[in-house]
Amino acid sequence: MPGLKCSLCNSELASPPKFLSSRKAQKNRCFVQCPVCDLIFVPEKFHLLPQDEAARYRLHDNTLLNEGYVRMFLEKIELIRQYCPDIHSVLDYGCGPEPVLAQLIKREGFDCQVFDPYFFPEFPEGSYDLVISTEVFEHFRDVKMELHKIRSLMAQGCFLAVMTSFHDAASDFSDWWYPSDPTHICFFGMRTFEWISKQFGFEIIYTDRKNFIILKAESSAYSDS
Repeated sequence: MPGLKCSLCNSELASPPKFLSSRKAQKNRCFVQCPVCDLIFVPEKFHLLPQDEAARYRLHDNTLLNEGYVRMFLEKIELIRQYCPDIHSVLDYGCGPEPVLAQLIKREGFDCQVFDPYFFPEFPEGSYDLVISTEVFEHFRDVKMELHKIRSLMAQGCFLAVMTSFHDAASDFSDWWYPSDPTHICFFGMRTFEWISKQFGFEIIYTDRKNFIILKAESSAYSDS
């Protein structure tokens, strides 16, 4: 794939780039690992059409009646209470068709708005104390653009909480279940989030090094160029 660039750091990948395989993923797509930021991504030519992607999201059993799903969110909210003081305004970025997390956050006494490019497409205005994005980053078609959009909603001292499974926590990428979802097109590791922190003016204040990370905005280090 001549001229292939990383969708996060925009690095021109060396020839040949590092291709990975996954026995559990679809055979008609490939995975490329960036040597600069360590993002693993699926090249654009293998992405689903937007309408097909949205249709798959509507099949998810993501409701308040799903006890395991709700319990997972409550655990993340508890971590946010612990590591993110003085939170009042929250944005659920990529909430999906049924914004369960936003409802739970409101129950905890916070003001929470929602955004989703398919289901709640009006882009929010202003700044939020916390932007939270759960099981969303792995769907980003243009990672760098999405991060600029998120960062534009955050002032100094605000927090970004991300839930996405880290590829370096998987013992064997070829046998990892995460790439089997055709809407999962980019995979982050700790080195990826360290690169993001440096380039977008964040400080990592918590991570379980598995699937959840909290970053704090440091405005002096950020440029939207």
